[in-house]
Amino acid sequence: MPSKNTKFYSLVLMAADILVLAGVFAIAYFVRTQLDPRALLHTVYAMEYMIGFVIIAPVWIMIFATLGLYSSNIYSRRLVEWSRIMLGTFIGILLVIGWEYATNIHIFPARLVALYVLLGSTAAIMLVREIIRDVRNEMYRFGRGVSRVMVIGNSAATTDIIDSLASDHKSGYQVVAYAGPARLLPAHLGVMHYSRVEAALKDIKKLRITTIIQADL
Repeated sequence: MPSKNTKFYSLVLMAADILVLAGVFAIAYFVRTQLDPRALLHTVYAMEYMIGFVIIAPVWIMIFATLGLYSSNIYSRRLVEWSRIMLGTFIGILLVIGWEYATNIHIFPARLVALYVLLGSTAAIMLVREIIRDVRNEMYRFGRGVSRVMVIGNSAATTDIIDSLASDHKSGYQVVAYAGPARLLPAHLGVMHYSRVEAALKDIKKLRITTIIQADL
C-alpha cells in the first residue's frame, strides 16, 4: 500500500544513493591518484573517470532497484537492507571490472580504487540511509509527512491493524477514520467512526484521506 509519501521517500533514497556514489567515486580517485605515490596501472584522467561514473551510476541504481532497495517493504527491515546494499555494491563493482576486461577500456586507474569504491560506497550508503531514516522518523513523530488512513473492516483483525498503526509513530500512518462495527474500534483513539462504508467514502476529501486499508480479505 505505497502512498505518495512512500514514493517520495523512495525518490529521496535514490537521489541520496547517486550523490553518495558520486562522492565516493571522487574521493577514491583522489586518494589513489593524489595521495598514494605508487605508480598507477592505467592512465585514467579525472574527466574520463567521471564520465565513466555517469555511465555507471544508472546501472548501479538499477541494480539497487532490482534488489528492492527502493521498495517500501524493506525500509523497516534494517538488516535485510544492509545485506542488499552490500550485495548491490559488490555486483556493481563486478560489472565494472567485467566491462573493463571485455572492452579493454579502463575506468579505474588502479585496483585499490575499485576496493575503495566497494568499501566506501557500502559504508556511506548505509550511514546516509540511517540518517535519512532518523530524519523521517522524527518528522513522523511531529506529524509531518504522515499518511492519513481510513481503515475498513468487520473482523477481529481490524482492531489489531488499527492498534498497530496507532501505537507506532514510525510507521508513517495515522488512522483518522474507520468504517465498520463500533465494537471493533478502540475507544481511546478518537478516530472518526462510520457504520456504513458508503458514508465513509463520501468524506475522503473532507478528512484528507491518503490511504485506505481494507482489513478483510
